[in-house]
Amino acid sequence: MSSQAGAAATLRTLLGIGVRRFVLCPGSRSAPLAYALRELEILGAISLHVETDERSGGFVALGLSKASGEPTVIVTTSGTAVANLHPALAEAYHSGIPLIAVTADRPARMRGSGANQTTDQVGLLGPGLVGEIDISAEDVADRPHLLDSVLDAVRCGPIHINLSFEDPLTPDGPSFTTAPDASIFTVPADEVEPEWLDDRPTVIVAGPGAPFDELLGRSGDPGVPILAEPATPQRNLSRAIPAARVVTEHFSPEIERVIIVGHPTLSRPMTRLMSRSDIEVLSVRTEPVPTDPGRVARVLDVMPRIAGQDEWLARWQRAGAAAHRAGRLALGDGLDALTAGAAIADAGAEWFLGASNIIRDVDLLAGYPNARFHSSRGLAGIDGSISTARGMAHMIRGMKAAVGDLTFIHDLGGLVLTRGQDEPPLDIVVIDDSGGGIFATLEHGEKRYERYFDRVFRTAKKIDIVAAADALGWTGINVGSVNELKNALGQPAAGRVIRVACERPVDEVRRRRKHVARAMAAAVRDAASGDSRLRPDSL
Repeated sequence: MSSQAGAAATLRTLLGIGVRRFVLCPGSRSAPLAYALRELEILGAISLHVETDERSGGFVALGLSKASGEPTVIVTTSGTAVANLHPALAEAYHSGIPLIAVTADRPARMRGSGANQTTDQVGLLGPGLVGEIDISAEDVADRPHLLDSVLDAVRCGPIHINLSFEDPLTPDGPSFTTAPDASIFTVPADEVEPEWLDDRPTVIVAGPGAPFDELLGRSGDPGVPILAEPATPQRNLSRAIPAARVVTEHFSPEIERVIIVGHPTLSRPMTRLMSRSDIEVLSVRTEPVPTDPGRVARVLDVMPRIAGQDEWLARWQRAGAAAHRAGRLALGDGLDALTAGAAIADAGAEWFLGASNIIRDVDLLAGYPNARFHSSRGLAGIDGSISTARGMAHMIRGMKAAVGDLTFIHDLGGLVLTRGQDEPPLDIVVIDDSGGGIFATLEHGEKRYERYFDRVFRTAKKIDIVAAADALGWTGINVGSVNELKNALGQPAAGRVIRVACERPVDEVRRRRKHVARAMAAAVRDAASGDSRLRPDSL
């Protein structure tokens, strides 16, 4: 009875802080939670999503939290099931996404005994947590308030509730006959008065996790250039500069202040800019870790107020528009990773972008997009991308995803759908350049390293992407031209995997990207006047 009562008390407490969405990966030790979750689903009190693979389930939960801004609970059984949550919780921690892992455990007395499926699960999810509690179901049943302190921390990131259950694990009657009382999840507002800044030449560097009202609410309307990554709402503003990482190379000597909002990590030029010690760098606090890659920033609690800098902004806008036009003209009509990125940038809708080449290409080639982009950039890992997109699709209908072939392979298990479960349609575009194409754009793709590249960096795989998609219940299709791709992107999401074949020799990839880079840099020089030296890693 204590296991059943503890499971019910845990779920009642979670509903009490505003949790509505649960992902369950079935197992025996977590059975008391599974029974209670099914009862709550029948009562209409929760949304329940059932996954088999805990690694995939963790990322589905991450996607649900990412899209809703509210904590989702991922429930697993004991043992290696718990360890499989680590990647998703690490991403949640570095993205400041609220996520709750409830892991079932054997009774604490069994640890170290060699008992089946028993290990020390406390600390198994690493340091990337903002709170953790190890507690028995019996204690929760008697004193559910013991969960309060760890649940309060979820506003800042992921937490772990390790809940041990005694036998019996099956209920002797229903835990819920009516829906429990529920609350709305809220994050306390920060009442700190914003600081006023002087008018020295300023830019804002915006990354994922930057609240929109930090720039357009209480902080006024900052009339300064915004260098926004694609996975931020600020990218759609008129003050956001297209091809920002190219334009920044030209204006770098004139910049006297940088304000960092969110978690920008996408390009080396921006990281260099945020790390400069010769200018003023301000970082608006993010949870749980402020963004300050050069350890030079002064951290602010809220976005400061900035006086408009009209002439400064206009120069950046002219340069950005010129770079965008030149980049598009330099692309030509052939189908490769760059033209695919441009087509996706123009396609409208909401997109989840893989954390590798595709988001960088969209960043380079998008103008003022009519699309909204999302990505997992907390740790910028490529794992779990399909599952994360699936979770987000439950909150954002019509969602689409674009990933590289290795990113796709990393989460093939995310294509496995539970029979009879509501699954919103999601299209996945796979930019298939036969392996780790991003390495061709870095120093590893240089001619002097060619005998290493294919073997230990590109690592192309033997996989028929379309056949794999078909085998797992999706509709796989190949596209072979830019027009075919645009036609496919113009259709509503329908559970398709769209393979875009763009394998090219490494030397050709590097020449092509340098050609586009030079065209954009020349356009910036013409628009803004002066000299510009574009580093090879700007792309």
